[in-house]
Amino acid sequence: MIKISKIQCPSQLTDSLKNQLTAQYISRKDRVWNKPFIKLALLESSNGKCAYCECRVDIEASYMEVDHYYDKNTNPQLVVQWDNLLPSCKRCNGNKSNFDTKNRPFINPATMNPKDHMCMRIYRFTSKTNEGKNTIEVLRLNDTQRIVMPRAMIIEALNDQVEELKKSVENFRSRKSAEISDRNKINDFFYNLMSEGLPESQYAGTVATHLINNPSFDEAVNLWRIEGQWSRENESIYSQMGSIAFELKV
Repeated sequence: MIKISKIQCPSQLTDSLKNQLTAQYISRKDRVWNKPFIKLALLESSNGKCAYCECRVDIEASYMEVDHYYDKNTNPQLVVQWDNLLPSCKRCNGNKSNFDTKNRPFINPATMNPKDHMCMRIYRFTSKTNEGKNTIEVLRLNDTQRIVMPRAMIIEALNDQVEELKKSVENFRSRKSAEISDRNKINDFFYNLMSEGLPESQYAGTVATHLINNPSFDEAVNLWRIEGQWSRENESIYSQMGSIAFELKV
């Protein structure tokens, strides 16, 4: 989970239409929030991912569900209020269900930074605040089979790539006259690896956390800096990763 930047309320969702859809929901319980323009705007806000677990939900529109941060049954007047809508996968939306976020602390990734409320210990989230505790428990963000194991596979594959990158940098430095093509390959390696920890990538929070905190990656970065090959683009991506990386507990 990372903080998302919601775009402005779609122009089609006028005050008049909000009133009409709200009345329709209250009287008939229609799924009035399932408007294509609403779902597309939510997808754009989260880079096509679930706002909670960061899995991709933009393969087809049907994969995304609209979550109501304040549940629609208790708060029907907010059923199509833009600030109350978040893009979610079916699993997270179902787990959250009618949890009372008005009276019990819970992370809203559109207005709160999750890293202020949670940290990571290897492949699992741990809480720093009551908001983090409730969010982890309610959404089951440490579900072993469906969440933790996929995270573990991503991180282990990431670690293998980091070791390969480090060796490439060391080999580059050991040669008296390295080829430009070798330098370019390493720069591409850094770019492709770090791009997986940017907000638009799936599970960016997990990837950024473990990449930033990987000693071998840190060593590769420092060696590349010593060589004078660390670019402004590299530094920009590295900084973006740092902004979403969680504190990693050992």
